[in-house]
This record gives sequence, structure tokens and C-alpha cells, in this order.
Amino acid sequence: MTDVFEEISACLPLMVDSAGQEQEILHVSGPGWRLRVSGAWRLVQGARILTSRDAEVSDRTAGGVTSLAGARVTGVRPQGAFNGLDIALVLEDGRVLETFSDFLYDTWLLTLGELAVEGPLQR
Repeated sequence: MTDVFEEISACLPLMVDSAGQEQEILHVSGPGWRLRVSGAWRLVQGARILTSRDAEVSDRTAGGVTSLAGARVTGVRPQGAFNGLDIALVLEDGRVLETFSDFLYDTWLLTLGELAVEGPLQR
């Protein structure tokens, strides 16, 4: 079986047309693809957290996720060195959208045309 990260990479780059959070659900989408994250997530640049699920709900930085609109996804990788269960989308400008999930309630779903990938990934 082909590695899921290779399958997703074959569909890149992806344009982001829309990004927002309703309650605690993140929605990011563009032509032919969409990402829904019901678990935790954060948008980082280098070591700086730009915004996150909790900030979007209650912090003065709320609305920062809308800055994803117009961005271009140029890479995908595991969310962390020790976490191969979740994805991180790498944007052309260096920002990274990281997802965090658990097996029961907090999940993510990435749909690219006919390909649908749900996390946490089973390894």
C-alpha cells in the first residue's frame, strides 16, 4: 500500500479558497479538496503559534485562521517527529497547519477528489 503522505503529496499544490472555524470545528477548503478538523489544531510559523482552535474560540487573536484563504499548500508531513498519526499541511509562505487527534472524538478528515483520509492514521 502506498504511504498516505505520498498519496496526498501527489495532489499538491492545493489552493485554499476558504478557511474558518464554527464552534470548535475547523474547515479549510479549495478547488477539489477540503479538510475538517474536529480535534485540536494550530497554525504555526517557525516556533511561533499564530492561532489555534482554542484561540479562535476565545482569544484576542480570533479570526486568524481566515488568513489561510488565498494560501497555497505545497507540502504535507506527519504532524511531529513522534506523531505519525496526524498530518501537517505546509504552506508556501512557511506557515504550517498542524492537526492533533485522538481515537474517539477528536478527528480530522481530508478529502482530495476520490481520496478520503481520516485521522488519526492507523500505523
